[in-house]
Amino acid sequence: MTTSVLSTNKTSFSSLVERYQTLIIFLLVLGLTWPFMIWDALASHNVLPFRLPIPVMLMQAYMPTLAAVIVVGITKGKAGIRALFSKLFIARVGFRWYAFSIFVIAAICIAAVLLGNQFGPSPALPILSTEMPSVPIALLLNITVMFIVRGILNGEELAWRGSALPQLQSKYNALVSSVILSVPFTLFHLPLFFDPAMNMGPFTSFAIRAVALTILFTWIYNNTRGSVLLAYFMHAAFNTWTNVFSIETADNHFQDWMMTVVMVIVAAIVVAVSGAENLSRTNTRIQE
Repeated sequence: MTTSVLSTNKTSFSSLVERYQTLIIFLLVLGLTWPFMIWDALASHNVLPFRLPIPVMLMQAYMPTLAAVIVVGITKGKAGIRALFSKLFIARVGFRWYAFSIFVIAAICIAAVLLGNQFGPSPALPILSTEMPSVPIALLLNITVMFIVRGILNGEELAWRGSALPQLQSKYNALVSSVILSVPFTLFHLPLFFDPAMNMGPFTSFAIRAVALTILFTWIYNNTRGSVLLAYFMHAAFNTWTNVFSIETADNHFQDWMMTVVMVIVAAIVVAVSGAENLSRTNTRIQE
């Protein structure tokens, strides 16, 4: 009798988690990351005595992955966890998708700087950030190292694209799923806006840009058979190119808004060409 009760309770718990698994992932991501990020934000204002050391922040970076593993483990067991991580190895997707995932953000950054220089009230900015080396070989090495490091320090994509997006797309079309997913993505970054060292720019601009960026992520994801590897590449590319070019390092709110405007235009073109239903002309959206 006791075994039966325990089994029933376990089944009920698993069913409850499965029913609300997307929401639970979102809440777990915030619950597991915000304590670290809030501590560091408060420490940046000397409210707390020290900033968190790099090993601790690296652990925090992988809390979204842990959130996805917990929920998938409860709902689908070991097989589900293996399937989740297998999305990191979907690599044979065609060269153009690698090019898109790595370089589309670079093109957006360059266009944003040019538009900012053309219409902005501040003096013109250089295309490359002044913090970047001017020697080509040193610049290439710097970009390569930055891309690798920022890729390693990102543990978000198994939660956002690996788990949450296909769940959302089983209920909504690709565009609506992207808009919904942009909300926890934005909230995840909220504590960073209270840390002056992060130079996050206007929150409203970031929130709008998050919608456009999530659409681009979904577009690549649905066109690469659900490759989380490509999502990691694109995430690392965004965090790299916005520092290589005069975007985040410019401390210029007008420039930040130009980045958002360009990204919204690119996302709108993607939706117009690929369609809101699947964000793909050839593939059905990835669902679970």
